[in-house]
Amino acid sequence: MGLKLKLKPFEKFIVNGVVIENGRHRNTVTVANHAQVMTGRSILQPEEATTPVKRTYYAVQAMLLDPPNAARQKLLYDALIAQLHTAILDPAMTYHLGDADRHVREGDYYKALAALRPVISYEAILLPPVGAVGTAEPLPERAAGA
Repeated sequence: MGLKLKLKPFEKFIVNGVVIENGRHRNTVTVANHAQVMTGRSILQPEEATTPVKRTYYAVQAMLLDPPNAARQKLLYDALIAQLHTAILDPAMTYHLGDADRHVREGDYYKALAALRPVISYEAILLPPVGAVGTAEPLPERAAGA
């Protein structure tokens, strides 16, 4: 069975680097053979790639969306995934990173993106939102003579 895409009105999706936009009605499209497909809700915008995992996701996304420049993006991806393997020690997350890396090596970028999504959720728990640094309450001042 092929991949079924249920599309919202005006939702975009990408097949092998080609952006396709749905019309004003909900539709279902079936992709009958293997293709690199992304729906709009999976696409990360450049300004959203603000964390290490999101930058890694964006590099994989760029390989999927721009095949002629995939080799250049792969160099960036290799550096980013190596850093993540060093920084993330949680066994479940290292499994997802390994899975993503395997899919990238196999050229199945969509599956690599899917493997990175739980790591993005994990990272969101560990890192404060951008701009939230320094928003914690200040430490109490020490008493004089202490």
